[in-house]
Amino acid sequence: MTGDRPKLSVNGIDPSASEFSAVISSEITVSGLFFNVSTDWGLSDAASVLALNSSAPQGDDNLGQSGLVGLHAVSDGTTAIAYFAIAATLLYGVQRRPDLPFRGLFWLLGAFIAVGGLTHTLAMGTLWFPPSWVSGSVKAVTALLAVVTAVAFGPRLPAVLARLNTAPLEPLHQAVAPESTEGNLAEMNDQQLDAELEGRVARRTATLTQSKQADKRLLYQAQGARAALEVALQNQQDTAERLKIALSAAQMGTWDWRLSDEALHWSPKTISILGFDQRADEVSYDSWRQCVHPEDLARVEGAIAHAQSSHAIFSEEYRVQWPDQSWHWVLAQGRFLYANDQPHQMIGVIQETTEEKRAILALAASEARFRAVFEQAAVGMARLSPAGLWLQVNNTLCTLLGYASAELIDQPFQQFTEPADLAQDQDYYQQLVAGQIDVCRFQKRYRHKDGTPIWTMVTVSTETDEQGNLLSFIAVIEDIRGLKQTTAELKQRADELERVNSLLAVTNAMVENRNAELDQFAYVTSHDLKAPLRAIANLSEWLEEDLGSNLPAENRQQLTLLRSRAHRMEGLINGLLEYSRVGRREQQVSWVDVRQMLLETIDLMAPPESFIIALPEQMPGLKTNRTALNQVFSNLISNAIKHHDREDGQINITATEQEQCIEFTVQDDGPGIAPQYHQKVFTIFQTLKARDDLESTGIGLAIVKKTVESAGGSITLESAPGDGSTFRFTWPRSP
Repeated sequence: MTGDRPKLSVNGIDPSASEFSAVISSEITVSGLFFNVSTDWGLSDAASVLALNSSAPQGDDNLGQSGLVGLHAVSDGTTAIAYFAIAATLLYGVQRRPDLPFRGLFWLLGAFIAVGGLTHTLAMGTLWFPPSWVSGSVKAVTALLAVVTAVAFGPRLPAVLARLNTAPLEPLHQAVAPESTEGNLAEMNDQQLDAELEGRVARRTATLTQSKQADKRLLYQAQGARAALEVALQNQQDTAERLKIALSAAQMGTWDWRLSDEALHWSPKTISILGFDQRADEVSYDSWRQCVHPEDLARVEGAIAHAQSSHAIFSEEYRVQWPDQSWHWVLAQGRFLYANDQPHQMIGVIQETTEEKRAILALAASEARFRAVFEQAAVGMARLSPAGLWLQVNNTLCTLLGYASAELIDQPFQQFTEPADLAQDQDYYQQLVAGQIDVCRFQKRYRHKDGTPIWTMVTVSTETDEQGNLLSFIAVIEDIRGLKQTTAELKQRADELERVNSLLAVTNAMVENRNAELDQFAYVTSHDLKAPLRAIANLSEWLEEDLGSNLPAENRQQLTLLRSRAHRMEGLINGLLEYSRVGRREQQVSWVDVRQMLLETIDLMAPPESFIIALPEQMPGLKTNRTALNQVFSNLISNAIKHHDREDGQINITATEQEQCIEFTVQDDGPGIAPQYHQKVFTIFQTLKARDDLESTGIGLAIVKKTVESAGGSITLESAPGDGSTFRFTWPRSP
């Protein structure tokens, strides 16, 4: 059979561009690329896992750059197309060759490559949309097929390679057989055919050798890539674990804000920090705004807008309100993620800083109070360095010394000290620096700007750090020029008083001598006066007895009047003596049972039986001069009886305890005393009735008043005509 020489073919396929060869080459290439693809996918996935652990579900943080997003999209798309082409080619070749050995292995490999392409296709979607169960499921299927393929391919690899050594010859023999039956072998030159066959076998053998070497290199690369991937995954896991530990230790929560629908994703710690009791999926941007303090909201939103426009880091401290209406400080930090230079997401962390903020505010308030006290103090205040230089001075000190603040700052204090006081200053300074004392107080003189010495009282204390190192001196400087002047004046006055006291001592001695002389004179005078008065009274009684019935009635009346005048004069003399002695006699202090004393006094007075003197069942006792108190009660009771307008009457005595004294009352039901005479009755020699109508010296109540006041008490009268009289006086519990 003559004509054009037919092409040598294998089942209709040109061996020079055999699809089977492409299949085999693709198989080998894919078997090597499997590890590269897996490596690429694993690294991308690791970045996604890292991003998820950092509350950034929308891809890697670095993909906020539009160029980088495009790079990943083109790379994943190209890889996916290549995977699908390789899988299609491989499966097509397997389908065309029913006699192909290891068909199941090639089907498994093709399925794995196709699923890998699908994985890269879904990876492009995760650049704009959060990972889903679909992408996760595809990845899981890919991982499963990868394991199954590796397990199935590994043990059969030697057999596949051995089969491939003879595989190139079989298509040639299969191609020769049909052509021989058709008479084509007659036209072929046996030598050319053999040479051609030998050449092709040699080329295929060389190709297979190169493929084996390439497979080995790819295998080594795959193993290295797998090891690197394992190290990267382990490092990523370690980093994620350290990040988790750091967030837990710092008491920080994470948050994720999706700008498209303003949805917020908060970690449980963030929900706790913000005081929300809702589930995390119920929060929103509006719910967050409602819990922010109105005074802080505008500032925080302004900072968010600035971070969005400038691609800067957001960091703000603000207040949030908890459901219990309490306010808490939080510190939020975050940044925006961008796609095509457009922000689509914001991620960050949050931490409660309430205690730290309160401490800072308290410290600031304390510093403000100190500064206010420092600047507004009425005394001079200064802060000095350990070297003795002025660091800070207040206006009072500047005014005291006559210098401006700038003239004092960074100058040594010795420069403004009176030279005579420098030694004292240096001594205290050395003790403070050495830590021998923590505070000292002394007087010294500063020199005014005009050269005038100024006396001051200086109090210096030390300020140290936690280790006890000296930081500064705090000095309080008081102007004591007035005190010095006052002290000098007081000393002068003290000297004068000392001289006056000396004169008073001499005068008191003279007064005491005069009082003693007066007492002696009064005693002698009273004795000398009372003796004739008693003689006159006795003589009148004797005349009356001797004359008997021969004495005319008129003369008898005159003798009676004479005796009454003598008795009144004697009483007047006794009253004057008693009045002069009030307050000058030695006080004999003892415990006095007031009720028992009154019972004894009433018994000695022997009042008329028609008079009733009522005492309470219980009366307080006190420590006092019994004689003086008894004299007061005796005069008041006798006056109530003497000046009563009836033959019968009642006198009530009461006692009321007070804090420092006891208030006594002596009340009668007599005629009473008009208010205009209430003070007159306490005046010596004053009586309300004619002396001829009632024998009275007018001294009794004067003695009562003087006695009460000498003891430290007071006496008043409450009375009205016809209502009786009430004398109320106080008596100290103790002298």
